[in-house]
Amino acid sequence: MRLNPEQMGSMLLSVIFILVILSALMAAMVTLSGQSSRQLVYEVQALKARLAAEAVLERQVFASLTAIDAPAVVSKDDESPMTVNGCVAFIKSLDGPTLAEGTSLNQVSVVASGECEGSGLTVIRNIEVEVIK
Repeated sequence: MRLNPEQMGSMLLSVIFILVILSALMAAMVTLSGQSSRQLVYEVQALKARLAAEAVLERQVFASLTAIDAPAVVSKDDESPMTVNGCVAFIKSLDGPTLAEGTSLNQVSVVASGECEGSGLTVIRNIEVEVIK
């Protein structure tokens, strides 16, 4: 079998082309994997922050139903804020009590906040409700 000098090295070009394509695909897979892990961390932190805000909100609603002019159960300025699963929870604002128009009902607006920090990410969730008594 005789080798044609014009065809020598043509397979090498094909192998290099395939290697370049495969390395580009691998780089895309690594980037996609990193993004999905960051998204998962964000979702977990967001859920923990929301649950922390709900916990402190329930305490404040219960206190407001007992006494409509109850002070904030936990504020951000407290020396020991409420911690739920590693997240800080506090009452962000407490407006009221105000008299609802045309009724004898008192109304309080409560905004609870939950903050979670971790993995270089800070997630804050706020929940607002109105308590009428």
